[in-house]
Amino acid sequence: MGIAYMLPGSEGVYGQNYDVYMHPASTQKILTALAAYLYLGTEYRIRTALMLDKNVLNPQGKLNISSDGTLQGNIAVRFSGDPTLTSDKYLKLLDMLKKAGVKRVAGKVILDLSRFGGRSRAQGWSWDDLPVCFTAPAAAAIINRNCVFAQLQPQGQGVIAKAVIPQNSPVSIDSEAVGIPASSYGGDCELEANLYHDNVYRISGCVPIQKDNKPWPLSLSVSDPEKWGLDWTAITLKRLGITYSGLEVSHRPLSGYSDYVYIDSASMKELVRYMLYKSNNLYADAIIKNVAYEYYHDSATYYRAVTAMRSILQKYAGLSLGDSYQVDGSGLSPHNLITPHQLLEVLRYISVNDAKLHLLEVMPVAAKSGTLQWRGSVHQAPLAGNVTAKTGTLTNISNLAGVITTKSGSRVPFVIFTNAISLPPKQRDAVKYHRMANPALGFERYVLEQIYQEKVMGRDF
Repeated sequence: MGIAYMLPGSEGVYGQNYDVYMHPASTQKILTALAAYLYLGTEYRIRTALMLDKNVLNPQGKLNISSDGTLQGNIAVRFSGDPTLTSDKYLKLLDMLKKAGVKRVAGKVILDLSRFGGRSRAQGWSWDDLPVCFTAPAAAAIINRNCVFAQLQPQGQGVIAKAVIPQNSPVSIDSEAVGIPASSYGGDCELEANLYHDNVYRISGCVPIQKDNKPWPLSLSVSDPEKWGLDWTAITLKRLGITYSGLEVSHRPLSGYSDYVYIDSASMKELVRYMLYKSNNLYADAIIKNVAYEYYHDSATYYRAVTAMRSILQKYAGLSLGDSYQVDGSGLSPHNLITPHQLLEVLRYISVNDAKLHLLEVMPVAAKSGTLQWRGSVHQAPLAGNVTAKTGTLTNISNLAGVITTKSGSRVPFVIFTNAISLPPKQRDAVKYHRMANPALGFERYVLEQIYQEKVMGRDF
């Protein structure tokens, strides 16, 4: 365990193991949020644009459409990693062609994916988590969060459950999961998902038969975001009744094209708010990759993303992350390492400068919002309403970092890293399946109450 905190009127750092490198998990999103605020600002928006090549527009700037509705030339869609882009929004974007009278594109439809490069998942992401939505790939093409929200409908005890896929969703699910009583779910009989190429899933293991035989929800990330973008484009153009000569992707910026219409994301303030409230990994990595693109004016890889993050924090906030190690913006990778002291310095900067930053107002508040609304360690007095912080959870990790308003009304930063949690097997299963609270939360509450009381805790607490 590593703990770092400050007390009112003191510049000292208190706690234990605060210079030991540990896994930040989702508290890493604090770094992403600050870098985005410092470099892009709160009103920055991520744009998805429908583009036309120079042959498509006539000298008057209008679409060059023949009498039968044929558009002469190529069109392109520039994806920019907007995590809020849905299939409905994409339909509205491409519908502008139909409204202009286009029935056929004589040329190609090209997806410009050049804004992001390299892998769409970062180093160290757990392979067995890859089929799950919280590891959705942060690619340039993001539609419906690069995730499928499907269902398994039990057909009876010992009978294979039926997979129910949303209409038009370009995935395939092969179910081999059998129904069992809800009381028997867990341990060596739980649901397992394998993700293959071409966005094909195989679901095996057990699915609990719930009251009234309600379907079991599935949230599955896509394996191939490039194919996902191509498939959704084909589906959308078919719905609009628009044909075309070819469909392909480009990993290099297209020249000779200009924006025709576009869709913008919500503001960066709202993107960061959602990222922090929901601890959404896709938002975090899409945000930090957009930071990197704007910082380098080049294709954003994970390496460039974390390098831009570190450079921005140093240049604009005077924050050195020293020998800490980052590989993503979400904290999803266990390769990430930072000390409680280093993260405390980031939080101290945010707290001191929050009148200008307004970053704390988009972080979860104990017993009120986000991931802290129901967190057992902070939902009662005196912590309820007085802790503003980011959670960080991975297997065997339970972290919390933010600021706390103490009994004197002062606001001080704190970091609590609880890594390498080990529990007896039965207790571990009870925590995993939400049958009991994580025992680490009890100690977390104790530490926070001591900070609230403005106490100096010894190294043996």
